[in-house]
Amino acid sequence: MVFETRLFEVGMDASRQSHLRSEQVFELVPGQDRDIWQSFNAGSGVPFYPAPGSILFRFFILPPPDQALTTDDWEGIADQFFTRNGIEHCRADTSRHPLMHATPTEDCVMLLSGRAQLILDKGEPIELRPFDVVRQRKTNHSWVNLGPGSAVFISLMHGVK
Repeated sequence: MVFETRLFEVGMDASRQSHLRSEQVFELVPGQDRDIWQSFNAGSGVPFYPAPGSILFRFFILPPPDQALTTDDWEGIADQFFTRNGIEHCRADTSRHPLMHATPTEDCVMLLSGRAQLILDKGEPIELRPFDVVRQRKTNHSWVNLGPGSAVFISLMHGVK
């Protein structure tokens, strides 16, 4: 299933009157991150997380869970994820989930639709409902889709030192 979202950019003209500058349509595909806006020039591509002082606004969609995946399959998926995104250094303690990671960012993440869990180093997984917001800073975590459909998230990441 492909989702579609629109980005409306508004501004002010010389007489300080607000107006629509542009409208863009983005397709959101499960399993693929979609960067919508960043506060920096991303000439060679958008990084997984922003540099200190920069901001990144992105959607990410976790595909429906596949019960046939084994522990080895998940390890392989995690290896590909960290390598493809160039963030092997963000891999922390993965004993609770192979996709556990910590980025040098302060984030606000909202589940827009679906069912998901937030896994942290300690405590039980936290089940999230649509419109729940997670605020975190440099914390080791992983997101898990509980199904049956896709879990759609939106995040605002602020790079910190």
